[in-house]
Amino acid sequence: MALLEVDDLRVSFSTPDGVLQAVRGVSFSVDPGQTLGVVGESGSGKSVSMQAILGLSQGARVSGSARFEGRDLVGMSAGELRRVRGAQIAMIFQDPLSSLHPHYRVGWQIMEMIRAHDKVAKKQARRRAVELLSLVGIPTPEQRVDDFPHQFSGGMRQRAMIAMALALNPKLLIADEPTTALDVTVQAQILELIQRLQKEFGTAVVMITHDLGIIADVADKVMVMYAGKPMEYADKRTMYYKAHHPYTVGLIESLPQQGAAGDRLRPIPGLPPSLLRVPTGCPFHPRCRYAMDRCVVDEPPMQEASGGAAHRSACWLPPDLVGLGPDVALRREQVAESGRDASAQTATVAQSQPGRR
Repeated sequence: MALLEVDDLRVSFSTPDGVLQAVRGVSFSVDPGQTLGVVGESGSGKSVSMQAILGLSQGARVSGSARFEGRDLVGMSAGELRRVRGAQIAMIFQDPLSSLHPHYRVGWQIMEMIRAHDKVAKKQARRRAVELLSLVGIPTPEQRVDDFPHQFSGGMRQRAMIAMALALNPKLLIADEPTTALDVTVQAQILELIQRLQKEFGTAVVMITHDLGIIADVADKVMVMYAGKPMEYADKRTMYYKAHHPYTVGLIESLPQQGAAGDRLRPIPGLPPSLLRVPTGCPFHPRCRYAMDRCVVDEPPMQEASGGAAHRSACWLPPDLVGLGPDVALRREQVAESGRDASAQTATVAQSQPGRR
């Protein structure tokens, strides 16, 4: 049984310019002890979808379901959600400096997290805070527990956030860009720490990131998002070696290690669309080199790719066009060109027979 099962999650915000559709029909599941990687460019709806599940999206209209151990989080009251947050589902936010209150000592904030859910004495909570700081690799935790956040380095603040998130041994940990603004060495240490703690406690993890390189190291399953929607969903190996959606292919081809030395990177042309004015049809079609006329009009549903229900893609290209090799790229171009030619022929026939309806 899945620990968290999300079905058709939708999140929107009312703005002076209109309704912003931040999340448009997201569905996924996470099993106990499993890691789901959620990937996409900035503004794709990754963070908003997870915050909405926990009731942290102020002013948002949320619909769909998010069943955690059989209970729907979307339908819970604010009081019920407060009992779930921290104790059963914890979240590591993107910027620890803005998440840790500058006026309070780091240890006090961890203690407050513990005492908000468990009726324990201050001394017992302090011992637990010191134990957690030691667990996440903070040197001399007995002294550093009384430091303020500004006295910690960026990597240490992130470790303190992880300690706070793990204070009550949650069953699900949501890590929202946990290595942003950290140097490569500290980034590797943070990722190794999360994986080690996951093995020790059996915690399920949702890793939100724009970096496919990180996902390659930590994820079991991957969901690629664009313009508030899932574009592709598969296990990690399938996603990297049998990617189907052109957006996923573009993200992988943008990785520096994909090319030989001296090769230029192949970035995806253009910019993500405004979620106030999402294009008709497939939202990726203005940037897609394989776009057909059908892509402009009809939005593709999530459907099977590479021969199995475990691999799904929201694209009109045939499901057997998977992979990143030149042969696959050529076949994609041929299919796209034939699709455009077929549409042009249909339009020509319609124009030559104006009496037909």
